[in-house]
Amino acid sequence: MSTRPLSGCRLCGQQISTPALPLGALPVCNRFARESAGALRIPLDIVACETCQLVQLREAPQPEQLTPEVPWIRYREPEGHLDALTGELLSLRPQASTVLGTGPFEAPLLGRLQARGLATTALALDGASAPGRYPYLETWQANLNAERLAAEAARQGTFDIVSCRYILEHAPEPVQALKSFKHVLNPGALLVIEVPDSSKFLAAGDYCFLWEEHSCYFVAETLQRAAELSGYRVLALLRYPGTLEDALVAVLTPADADVPKGAPLGSSTLFQAYRDNFAPTRAQLRAKLTALAGPDRDRIALFGIGHHAIMFANAFGVADLFALAVDDDADKAGFFPPGFRVPVVGSERLLADERITTCLFAVAPHIEGKVREKLAPLAARGVAFHSIYAALDNAITKDLA
Repeated sequence: MSTRPLSGCRLCGQQISTPALPLGALPVCNRFARESAGALRIPLDIVACETCQLVQLREAPQPEQLTPEVPWIRYREPEGHLDALTGELLSLRPQASTVLGTGPFEAPLLGRLQARGLATTALALDGASAPGRYPYLETWQANLNAERLAAEAARQGTFDIVSCRYILEHAPEPVQALKSFKHVLNPGALLVIEVPDSSKFLAAGDYCFLWEEHSCYFVAETLQRAAELSGYRVLALLRYPGTLEDALVAVLTPADADVPKGAPLGSSTLFQAYRDNFAPTRAQLRAKLTALAGPDRDRIALFGIGHHAIMFANAFGVADLFALAVDDDADKAGFFPPGFRVPVVGSERLLADERITTCLFAVAPHIEGKVREKLAPLAARGVAFHSIYAALDNAITKDLA
């Protein structure tokens, strides 16, 4: 198995000597399969730079290790803030007329800008598909390089606004990725970088947000430093609140001169606490769920089988304790989630299984209410509902002892 080891911080290049958060070799989260065994495993060690405080993977998987083997792996990113973001961009560049979107999550923003009279272009996914593979995010992030974007500029010219939403955190070399965008920017153009802000999940001690596909875990300070080290001025650093994680948007323009490097930030106490609490949390959660699962391990269901649920189950070593893996996405039905001993079933199977006494939710907070309504018969017979998300009041990790 080939991974790309970290020779220095992915952001500032300095050596990292602080201890890692070792998760072990975990199954790749998108490797749903028709059998329960044999999922590819990736070693996941999380470290934080003592100089710039970027939280990052010690080793980044090769893109081909992450290419989905089923055609239906797709993710959604927040959209509720995009009207406000559109207004911000046009206030900064009212004369802008052309826009380029560079990833799979650009259509909602491009549509809003097009409605305001701008001409929009979407970068095409450029990657050959091997038999039985379906390129997705791993291929999009691999496209963020100077050669690819220079070729795009030669074909289509440059743009007044270039948007990259929810891809930079996947890039093993974020500074090089940011620099590559200069090929498609007009003089004085805006580069819009949107990433998930990691502050909330780090502070909450929520480990299901870790992911082999995210090489970098940005907060406001590290996103700004990434922009400056890449030769940009930060025109605006915007935060749009979410329950579990905020959307962080940096609006950049190429700097006319070198941007001074910031002073070293020192070790991150936020990451230190996050790292040090993992092992006791894992042991206590395993003990709690083992008791709830019963001697036959037939009493716990997990509802919502996305990559958060899969990381929760495998990082905490509890995948074997779930009697049911439940998701109403028809594409997932009958597939074994990576690391699980049971295949995905629909909610009707959960409603019919009277052995279940605990149901864990791995669904977004804004839809949990609808799921509870669907599963009301379970509540009526005394089934306990908990969330996997540590920040929520009904988290299964609350009051561990």
